[in-house]
Amino acid sequence: MGSRLASAHLHSPYRRVYMAELIVLRLVHVLGGIFWVGAGLFNLLFLAPAMAVAGPAAGPMMQVMRQRKMFVVMPTVAILTILSGLRLMMITSGNFNAAYFGTDAGAAFAFGGACAIVAFIVGLALAMPAQKRMGMLGPQIASAPDDATRTRLQAEVARLQGRMRVVGPAVTTLLVLAAVAMAVARYV
Repeated sequence: MGSRLASAHLHSPYRRVYMAELIVLRLVHVLGGIFWVGAGLFNLLFLAPAMAVAGPAAGPMMQVMRQRKMFVVMPTVAILTILSGLRLMMITSGNFNAAYFGTDAGAAFAFGGACAIVAFIVGLALAMPAQKRMGMLGPQIASAPDDATRTRLQAEVARLQGRMRVVGPAVTTLLVLAAVAMAVARYV
């Protein structure tokens, strides 16, 4: 009788809803994380160096990224990744039970989540405004009425690029640490 009840519970509508939630959450979290970390690595290793070499000629590329809603898509993906991760952590930890975080797996997931949240905050507060501003400065440099204005705008771009040479690697490092922590958490 007990096994029949357990078997019936395994196939109940509640279990199906629970499993559907887990599947959707994991897909959103894993695919969002892949996109977020991959975009960070692409930007750090390829896009930012290419744009630095291109100088003012990179302005139109930033305009296209703005038109394609990069500065809306990236934070949206990051937020969905973080929120789905928090819900998964809530489920896995038994509603954020402190004992779970005392385990190696719980600590690894918590560390990874903290890295991702800090990366998001730093990216939103420092990297995104700098990228947006650089994108706006490109056309202004191209249409500057005189050399003094052009020089002043180019100096601002150089200052923002300097900020991004620090912030970009920091954010990407945090994202890679988050991904590594999440990837190995079940095995530590």
